[in-house]
Amino acid sequence: MTRSLRQSLNVLHTWGGLVAGSLIFFVFFTGSLVVFEQSIDRWMMPDTRTIASGEDVGFEGAFQALQSAHELGPHGVFLYPPTPRRPVYAAHYHDAAGADQHAFISRDGQPIADPGTFGASEFFFPLHYSLHFGAFGMATLGYWLVGLAGMMVLAMVVSGIVVHRRLLRDFFSLRLERARGRALLDVHNISGVMSLPFLVFMAFSGVAIFVYTYMPVNVLASYSNSEDFFHDVLPHVDRNAADMPAERVSLDHIAAQARSIWQGGEVMVLGIHLAGDAHAYVAAYRDTPREIAYRYEQLDFDATDGTLLHQQRLGPAMQTYQFLTGLHIVVADSWAVRWLYFLMGVAGCVVIASGFLVWLEKRAQRTGQRAFRCAQAMAGASTVGLLMATLAMLAANRLLPAGPAARAEFEVGIFFTAWIASLLHAWLQPGLTGLGRQLLAVAALALSLPVLNAITTGDALPLTIARGQWQIAGVDLVMLLTAVTALYAVHGLRRAERRQRATYRTVAA
Repeated sequence: MTRSLRQSLNVLHTWGGLVAGSLIFFVFFTGSLVVFEQSIDRWMMPDTRTIASGEDVGFEGAFQALQSAHELGPHGVFLYPPTPRRPVYAAHYHDAAGADQHAFISRDGQPIADPGTFGASEFFFPLHYSLHFGAFGMATLGYWLVGLAGMMVLAMVVSGIVVHRRLLRDFFSLRLERARGRALLDVHNISGVMSLPFLVFMAFSGVAIFVYTYMPVNVLASYSNSEDFFHDVLPHVDRNAADMPAERVSLDHIAAQARSIWQGGEVMVLGIHLAGDAHAYVAAYRDTPREIAYRYEQLDFDATDGTLLHQQRLGPAMQTYQFLTGLHIVVADSWAVRWLYFLMGVAGCVVIASGFLVWLEKRAQRTGQRAFRCAQAMAGASTVGLLMATLAMLAANRLLPAGPAARAEFEVGIFFTAWIASLLHAWLQPGLTGLGRQLLAVAALALSLPVLNAITTGDALPLTIARGQWQIAGVDLVMLLTAVTALYAVHGLRRAERRQRATYRTVAA
């Protein structure tokens, strides 16, 4: 019975990893980038990097500057204060046509020109949890696919533990000098055990965050629509416009009241609703930068006189939900925690990539078969090709001229064009040679990015280090490390190719 169970789980682990591996790698790769989304945003949006020398105008000054520079629609405006990782005010609002818009205001109240890019927060973040299916009106499909990836991760973990009987002993065995298949399996085992708790929790919490999408029966049994459900679990003020103009109290006064109620807690964002109307109100959301988990709290104030209308009290279920959410999205403003999440995310990517290579190595004699060639191409494009596409997008961000309204779309187009090109190249030139050339392209792109950043912004790596601009310097340093790693991998592939040719010549002789 034990033998039969292990064999069955081995089939699940092997073929489940092959079929869902590309999607799982994609989710973990984009999630790793999102850990440092603010740093990538600063790299891609140079005008938002520096702190203005003038006096901070506060929430009120920033909102007035936003009103004067942009046409705000009737919906709410969400205004984010400067933080150490984003030294400018950020706003999210809907324009008169109802389209989502983002804007930045400097600390001294000066509107910042449209950066012409989605950045990591508006491209890689939605890509991580919805695959950008929302752009086609199919966001729910994206949620389901990502949820499927999370469930497959849990299945892979359980089956992997059962299949590898000597898992803990193999964890201490890294035999790089052995045959390539053995070395790859060691890398797969070690990276899997190292990241095991992280993989389990991130997969579970990622699925739990969208539980209302995956299991809507209980919600639909009690509520006619999801809006009523969310209003009950996250109670808040919801007013209709009075269609009567009215003066508004200062947003800084409301922010001060929120801090007083929270006894020192800071404001993460202010939501200004029905601005200028007699029924206008402001929602203040608490920031918890010193906590690992997200302690969600919302205060609603009357915008005309500043009185507190409602203080949100969450039940035990929603507190648990917010706890899982905070752990998943890394709300803690700690570089140590963020680097831990990033490194564990990269380890998860290594698990998937090495698993692909182990599968391909065991079937290397099937090189001429169409199915094997297709698997080779998919494995290469979904790992090295995805990295190459990301670097190509960052290079385009520094090379495309400022000004065109569709500049952000051009960047996205370059990302997907480079990704498709990597798939075609992997199909036309399969095997180690094609993979090595794509790694050389990764190294060249990664090496070029710090240079392009220095040329286009003046923020050369030595200067950013000297100024303590570690967000910008960190991105450049990671690019250099990526280039070195890619070149080292190319060197290893070339050695493997030489050994492979020598083996073929020996067998032929």
